[in-house]
Amino acid sequence: MRKCFLALAGAAVVLAMFGSATAAVKTVTITAAGFVPADVTIAANDTVTWRNTDTVAHQVVVDKAPCTLTIQPGASGSCTFRSAGRFSYSDPSQRGKSFRGTITVTAAPAAVTLQTSRGTVGYLGAVTLSGVISSQQSGETVTVFGQDCGKNASTRLGVATTTAGGAWTLVVRPAINTIYRARWKTTDSAAATVKVRPGIRLSRVGSRFTVRVRAAQPFTGKILAFQRYRPLVKRWVTLKRVTLGAAATTTTGTVVTTARFRASIRRGWRVRTFLTQAQAGACYLAAPSNTLRIG
Repeated sequence: MRKCFLALAGAAVVLAMFGSATAAVKTVTITAAGFVPADVTIAANDTVTWRNTDTVAHQVVVDKAPCTLTIQPGASGSCTFRSAGRFSYSDPSQRGKSFRGTITVTAAPAAVTLQTSRGTVGYLGAVTLSGVISSQQSGETVTVFGQDCGKNASTRLGVATTTAGGAWTLVVRPAINTIYRARWKTTDSAAATVKVRPGIRLSRVGSRFTVRVRAAQPFTGKILAFQRYRPLVKRWVTLKRVTLGAAATTTTGTVVTTARFRASIRRGWRVRTFLTQAQAGACYLAAPSNTLRIG
């Protein structure tokens, strides 16, 4: 069976994202007397199949669309229509109105998808948002909104322009757990959430340690576990608990909460700090610091 696809590259991916199972196939039978039925109506992304039941070969030529088929007796050929419109077709090897017909393609309902390259990320880590619009047209504008944890409203983060097949991408760097939505025209995508781990950095000079937590909010009063790794049991054990102190906001908006403490350590130990989920709260994930090897 011959197939002709009236689409931009990557349309197969688009169909998968919007549910290819809903795409329909309409069949037109080519008889010695003509096309049956001659006129069909389909939705965008549906397919028309011509089945030749005659004893001679027939042609199908669709006007204003790249669909030209030569169909042998007992064979069939198909074209998939991605764009709305009214298309006339005919068999130029035959005379008479019975070998002419029309295909009416109705527009697909407006829709836009949204997916994230990862569901969790470190503070200000890069996340790629991507999706496809149902029209599959390039040059369309998709607006991305984000709602930070603890906020009642979304803010406009940026816009993306669709490329071939209606695909779009936008890179974001969340500072806190964020709910994202994409909007094309007046249609919103389903929501996608990215959760964030605060950035925690541990440093030492002798037996003196400094830990700094970087986030979009202060962690003053929150408690970190200072831990060492025990290879024999293959787990981290808590040596002491450290209360975070004062917070300061940098010129870029990052809030840095700091604690300084002393701890008895031994050569060869691997140590870190850890912020549990209970201490991280609703707007961040639990997070470890970097690991220091005591030399």
